[in-house]
Amino acid sequence: MTYDNSEPAEQTLDELLSSQLFNCIPDACVLFDQNFRITKMNTQAEQLFLFPKEYIMSKPFWEIAPQYINSSLFDAMHKIIQDRKDATFEVKGSITNRWFEGNLRMMGSYIILFFKAITHYKSIQTELCRAQERFSSIFRNSHALMAIISLDTNQLISVNDEYANFFGYTPNEIIGKTKDEVFDTVNIDSVQTQVKKHQDNRVSELISVKTRSNVLKDLILSSELINLNEHFCRLEIGIDITDNLKYQKELQKLEHLNLLGQLSASIAHEVRNPLQTIKGFLQLLQSKEEVLPYQSYFTLMIDELNRANQIITEFLSLSRTKPTNLELHNLNDIVNSVLPLIEAQALEEDKVIEVELNNIPVTMLDEDEIKQVILNLLKNSLEASQIKGKVKLKTISNERFIKLIICDQGQGIPLEVQENIGTPFFTTKSNGTGLGLSMTLSILERHNAKLDFVSNDNGTTFYINFPIMPNN
Repeated sequence: MTYDNSEPAEQTLDELLSSQLFNCIPDACVLFDQNFRITKMNTQAEQLFLFPKEYIMSKPFWEIAPQYINSSLFDAMHKIIQDRKDATFEVKGSITNRWFEGNLRMMGSYIILFFKAITHYKSIQTELCRAQERFSSIFRNSHALMAIISLDTNQLISVNDEYANFFGYTPNEIIGKTKDEVFDTVNIDSVQTQVKKHQDNRVSELISVKTRSNVLKDLILSSELINLNEHFCRLEIGIDITDNLKYQKELQKLEHLNLLGQLSASIAHEVRNPLQTIKGFLQLLQSKEEVLPYQSYFTLMIDELNRANQIITEFLSLSRTKPTNLELHNLNDIVNSVLPLIEAQALEEDKVIEVELNNIPVTMLDEDEIKQVILNLLKNSLEASQIKGKVKLKTISNERFIKLIICDQGQGIPLEVQENIGTPFFTTKSNGTGLGLSMTLSILERHNAKLDFVSNDNGTTFYINFPIMPNN
């Protein structure tokens, strides 16, 4: 008699199958012989199969479900017959698209398959992966500064490019370092550190930091605790507000300048009246015979009063707040109206004015103000030109702008002072007021026009772009 070591296992299995305990197993359970024919299944397994029990047990499993040939189930069942080692696998139903987790083991000559539905778990797992991908995408591509910091070591675990670039590093250079090793947090008068605590361990603070290149920058930094792979970390999100604070300071400065300008304009208007009175009495006294020896003094005083009055007039024009009277005008017509005045000055100074007026559309202009702009720029160009020098004025247009171009052949504006051009009271002339170009810029701003210039040793060219009305 030959001894079969599988008999005790098969006897125990037969006892289990014949008892009520088999149907009490919570997972679906199926027994296969080594020809892969189902010999027994519990109630839970019957409920999962789509075919009647009698049909399922009538043929080898691969004939009933050929779609599973070469699947993970197929490979696992053939493998366990060879090595008799327990195996675990996952398989997706080809018809229902449900996911199952299977466990295989050999008991005697039988293959026992335990399996359970894990579709819900797989859905949660898939959604979790998608959420992680979304977070990773937001983290990498966000314009905000983002960093994850370990609570145990206080080291930076991960940072996005914005965070690293803000402080002057690449991400690889700062991962593994602490924040104190990356940047210095400083307190200055303009940006005091303000900390605001929220619920759920969230903190927001306004800080000023010194970057790798020793540049001071300001940012709002928010942080909260997160659980990352069973490790507690701190997610920090920063917003660069350096420019915002700069603009805020500039606005405050402009408000102060606006108040000072209004006060100065009021004072200048009151000063001009007594100056006119003094000038009138000087002119009256100048005609007296007894002061004829002092005519040069009277002339000097009257000239200086005229100069003071000119400065006040230009200053008041610069600080005007009344609305601009915009009407439809052709820029060529305005140029022609002031041309005789400027040609007379050019003739007197032995210089040449060359004019090229092209066909341009009408647009909204304040005639008096644009006359002042043209006169200011042409006078500046004439003053910059040498004797026999030529000043050229040209008008052209495209689909968006009407362009006024004024070009001289002077020595140009020194490069070191070009950025100051247009600043009130800044002038390179010995007898200039420094208000002419400031007034010009103020007028152009009210017309939504833009002034640019190019200057070198061969002269200076001013370009003014007036916007064209949409219906033109």
